Amino acid sequence: MFWMLIKSYLMGSIPFAYIFAKFYRRKDIRRIGTGNVGTTNVLSHIGFMPGVLTAVTDGLKGVFAVMMGSAFGARGEFLALLLAIVGHNWPVWLRFHGGGGLATLIGGMLCISSWVVILIGLVVWGILYLIIREHNRSAIATCSFLPFLLGIFHSSWSHFCFGVGAAVVVGLKRFFCLKQDQKSLVA
Repeated sequence: MFWMLIKSYLMGSIPFAYIFAKFYRRKDIRRIGTGNVGTTNVLSHIGFMPGVLTAVTDGLKGVFAVMMGSAFGARGEFLALLLAIVGHNWPVWLRFHGGGGLATLIGGMLCISSWVVILIGLVVWGILYLIIREHNRSAIATCSFLPFLLGIFHSSWSHFCFGVGAAVVVGLKRFFCLKQDQKSLVA
């Protein structure tokens, strides 16, 4: 189980946004736009195709983590997915400067939940984004809603606890992004 968790973290930490930005534009995505090593920043500043490739490959990290973790039983898929998200958010390869974790979370959710739950989550995020007009705050609010959505939809404490873990991991990253944005506005 320990090695599976290490492998999940390392797989999650593959920085596809960084790789595609370097390949397509020879630029370091950490120095462009928000500096976030994720899909939204690549879409906005590198291009449509690299952005789509980033979204798909980051999502696949979640899918493969769940597949690896499910072989271990005892809800290993939840732990593996959480570690893949941690790896995506804080990748060892980029000195722990990664993305926000949403694409990896959504990819893994395709395996551990229903598309209806994902659709509801995306609709909630979209509505909150239209109201708040800020990517990180709307993501934090949506992730706060996620444990309840998962727990109620699946009638499962395991799903609820995973939702809490995912909300903490994604929420922490987004919170630090908010703090970084505020520092750059003041400077």
